Amino acid sequence: MDTIQPLVTVYIPTYNRLELLKRAVKSVQEQTYTNLEIIIVDDCSTDGTQEYLIQLASQDQRIRYFFKEKNSGACVSRNIAIKNATGEFITGLDDDDYFLKNRIKEFILAWGNKKETTKVLYSLYLRKTETGLTKKVYKLKKVLMKKEINAKDLIYYFYLGNQIFTLTSLFKKNLFDENFIAWQDFECYYRFLKNFNCTAELVVEENYIVDISHPHERISTKKIDNILKTFNDFSIKHDVVGNDLILLRCHLYNYPSIIIEMKDIIFRFFYKPSLLDLKRIIRKI
Repeated sequence: MDTIQPLVTVYIPTYNRLELLKRAVKSVQEQTYTNLEIIIVDDCSTDGTQEYLIQLASQDQRIRYFFKEKNSGACVSRNIAIKNATGEFITGLDDDDYFLKNRIKEFILAWGNKKETTKVLYSLYLRKTETGLTKKVYKLKKVLMKKEINAKDLIYYFYLGNQIFTLTSLFKKNLFDENFIAWQDFECYYRFLKNFNCTAELVVEENYIVDISHPHERISTKKIDNILKTFNDFSIKHDVVGNDLILLRCHLYNYPSIIIEMKDIIFRFFYKPSLLDLKRIIRKI
């Protein structure tokens, strides 16, 4: 690895969110780490996105863009970007989210100090709501946080969030499954840790902003029937059975429309106690 400034690819899938896309791209362009390749894949937008990207690429040589011939979703867009990436490292950004200015620099610094078994880095994030940014995690809680996880840990809880930082060469061997209609990032990252028998380490800084304040439908928003189908598809594909299936089913209870089975929550609480599950149990008593 080039210890000075290895090239980092940042990929952004987009569809009809021009103003939000501009903010996302700007947050990458203004990174304190500057040796970047920025790949934007447009999913047949009709709001001026393509004209914007053509102009943008003429002004910043780090920008590359791809225009899809048919609308096929963010998962396909991500794979196009990953396949065409030339950076040594790679990470993603949704078009309605944005980076804080030191995100890439913090990943690069952390990579130099990671364990040998670690092939993935991830970070904490803040949410942007209609009332502003959520508060950062308390320092004491950060100290107590689990900072190294494996594939089995993801069955219990999706620690990684929607973006990871890793070697491009590995990501090219472990693309998103385009047949999944939901949980694409969860399935991809679980498979990544499982296939490469590696771990992921937490970079304990909130340097990614998830914007839930705007009226646009988020890339990750799915209908409940799609979520239930994906749960079944995931468990079959990865042969999740027994106690692990109970833990996986608890992921469904993050969706308000799905009725919580308290026996599952109680099992997960005794497997690994959490304040969230304790509150759920107390409310039922």
